[in-house]
Amino acid sequence: MACQQRLQSSADYLLMAFIILLSMIANAVAEETPLYGPRLSEGYVEHLIPIEGGELCCVQRRGRGPTLMLIPGTFSDSRVFRKLIPHLDPHLNLLLLENRGLGKSHPKPTPDVTIETLGQDALKVADHLKIDKFFVSGHSLGGMISIEVAGAAPERLLGVLSLEGWTNWQAARDAFDFDMKSTLSPSELEESRLYREDTLADWTKEEEKAFAQLWRRWDGSLILKSTKVSVLEIYGTRNRPPATRQQLHIPERDIIELVWIEGAAHKVHLEEPKQVGELMNRFIRTKMEK
Repeated sequence: MACQQRLQSSADYLLMAFIILLSMIANAVAEETPLYGPRLSEGYVEHLIPIEGGELCCVQRRGRGPTLMLIPGTFSDSRVFRKLIPHLDPHLNLLLLENRGLGKSHPKPTPDVTIETLGQDALKVADHLKIDKFFVSGHSLGGMISIEVAGAAPERLLGVLSLEGWTNWQAARDAFDFDMKSTLSPSELEESRLYREDTLADWTKEEEKAFAQLWRRWDGSLILKSTKVSVLEIYGTRNRPPATRQQLHIPERDIIELVWIEGAAHKVHLEEPKQVGELMNRFIRTKMEK
């Protein structure tokens, strides 16, 4: 009996060591692979969900834990979360939604597409995959879409995790004077430029300009003032004193947690993926324990 227990302990130790080794390898690969590199493939499956005139692509990493839907920002696809994912709980059932016209989702958004439209897209994906309740998160425009989903279908959400997802366009002006890149290194700026070129290879300048204005036509103030869904808001300080909630247009509510990432700017999930991942894991774990 004692021998069997020792063997079991040894097996458990080896399994844990193997899991840690795989995590280290994944982290190293994520750090070395540029954003404009190949799509996420090993361990992922792509779903194409029909919409009027096209399809939405959702890249899934199956897990036994709660579902977390990640929504990219403007002009980004699922690859933008490459550096963040290794720092998220490996048990999460991850859904990486690609907005219209980006990644493998098509067609491109028409001028009448709104953040409300993209919020409904997220719910269509959840419906298609038979996901009843889930956490929703996103960066920039994706964070705004996440807040919109909280307004449209609060009964479906376990929580919202917004990574620099503006309450409205005025928040970017009042809190940061539209500073999005001041903390990025030259290599990070070059990587972002090449990634954008790759992502928008078949977009015209007119299409880019139209989609870039989408975030200015939405305001999530009323949603944040009234929602009963728990919200985590993560922002970068830009090496300056943190902005106030008033400047960010985020109401003072216990249900909305505001956390700052020192020394980062708008791309917090790329500049400090480990810290952002830990904050997201803590938020999800806390909500699931209630």
